[in-house]
Amino acid sequence: MDNKYLPIGSIITVAGTDLMICSYIKKGAKIEGQEYNYVCCLYPSGLQEKAILTKKEDIERVKFIGFQDNRFVEYKKQMENEK
Repeated sequence: MDNKYLPIGSIITVAGTDLMICSYIKKGAKIEGQEYNYVCCLYPSGLQEKAILTKKEDIERVKFIGFQDNRFVEYKKQMENEK
């Protein structure tokens, strides 16, 4: 997976499981000592008891790219430029 962020609503496969991206995690934020990029839920069942955190490099396949408008393009630029 490249360094680009996927839009919310994108469907990805991680460890053989289909997930939908629900939110982003701020660059540099660590959860239990790990740095993640996305908050996901199971697809198609949605959020259950817990959200699933994943890293960009763990994505095996992108099955669907979510909706992209001008606001997403600007937000994506900001995320990619964060230090």
